Amino acid sequence: MPSSQKSTSFSTRWPLILVLLIVGTFLVYIVQHKKATQMSESIPSQPAPAASSQPSPAASTTDPDLGVFYPSQGHDHWEMSQLRGFHYNSSPPTSGPHREEFIASYFPDSPMPDYIQVHLLEHGNILIQYNCNCPDTVTKLESLARSFDTYAPSIGLEEGKGVVVAKNPTLPSRITVTAWTRLLSLNKVDENKIKKFIAKWLANGQNSRQ
Repeated sequence: MPSSQKSTSFSTRWPLILVLLIVGTFLVYIVQHKKATQMSESIPSQPAPAASSQPSPAASTTDPDLGVFYPSQGHDHWEMSQLRGFHYNSSPPTSGPHREEFIASYFPDSPMPDYIQVHLLEHGNILIQYNCNCPDTVTKLESLARSFDTYAPSIGLEEGKGVVVAKNPTLPSRITVTAWTRLLSLNKVDENKIKKFIAKWLANGQNSRQ
């Protein structure tokens, strides 16, 4: 066949070849896409993580009957010259520097200095203080304390198992119950709240570590 005829024959066929290439490419794409879709549908979807049933720390609350928490100011033993310039972060105090002194009775006749209160709390004792001339209230508080004071003061206070009742004219409330880093204020004798507080914090073993 003459070369001119071959050239003419090819020139008439190349559009058809181009169309076939395009169609073939398109068909390959369709087949591959379909396979990929089928494979993705065959893979089971993963369930979303279940929500935690535990509350977040921000959502947790403190039982108000267990007192207000005050951060520990430490356990240091100081001389009186140092203590005179120190300010406790609660009134009455619930932690901080103090003198290493005890008292002779669960029911002292006079108000206790702050530095003695802190030392008693440090050992795990509970202090119930009142700011009123109220014999009936004092009788109720002392009766409640006696139900816990099963040791002689020299032993009970040293081991942190004592409940002390004392007058304190500087209290901001009528009755205040304190433990190490905890303070409960009351306007009247609430035996249920006081007993609950004592049961929670008396002889608190964490006192020596906070």
